[in-house]
Amino acid sequence: MDYKDTTVIIPVKDELATEKVAMSVLKHLPNCRIIIIYKGEPHYNKVNAQVKVVEQVGSGKGVACRQAVKLVKTPIMCFIDGDATYEPKDLRKLVGLVREGADMVMGNRFESISREAMPWYVQLGNHVLTVVANTLYFMHVKDSQTGIRAMKKSVFDAMKLRETHFGIETEMVVMAKKKGFKVVEIPAHYYKRIGQSKQMKLLDGLKLLAINFKFLLR
Repeated sequence: MDYKDTTVIIPVKDELATEKVAMSVLKHLPNCRIIIIYKGEPHYNKVNAQVKVVEQVGSGKGVACRQAVKLVKTPIMCFIDGDATYEPKDLRKLVGLVREGADMVMGNRFESISREAMPWYVQLGNHVLTVVANTLYFMHVKDSQTGIRAMKKSVFDAMKLRETHFGIETEMVVMAKKKGFKVVEIPAHYYKRIGQSKQMKLLDGLKLLAINFKFLLR
């Protein structure tokens, strides 16, 4: 199947697995476009016409995502983290559902996940964030913080996202709900990270919890 209609954004900050992730995306999504937006070292050295490597201006995942989206020329776009925790092959299912009419498709990590891939306290923190978001905004998602998604480019543009850091994960699903977009969630694989762990700490979790309430004013 051809994926000329799809661009995959890989936001990275010194991720050692960047090249591995990009090559796997190209394997499973033939003819797609890839934008690697990096802070620090890109850890990608191949010359490939399908891959654009861009240095991030400013800091924060939300800033990186919005900067990269400005370069997207295809009707469908995806996000996948560059630490090899997600399975690029899963993007095929996500893109397929967007093609069938969904506005945003999210990968749920918690259908089957090991403690090795994510410690129990991080799983608990993610669960709390998701439950709070569901309660505040009358949603029924199972993994609001997932780093693998596919959506229509027009949907991303319409949401007018503002978060600068990891809060953009929750902001995407909340604003999609507020604007009446069709959001679908399916199981996604999740593996142990390659490189130093950057998983959520207590202070990060508290900040994200507070961010949940910000969207009540939007």
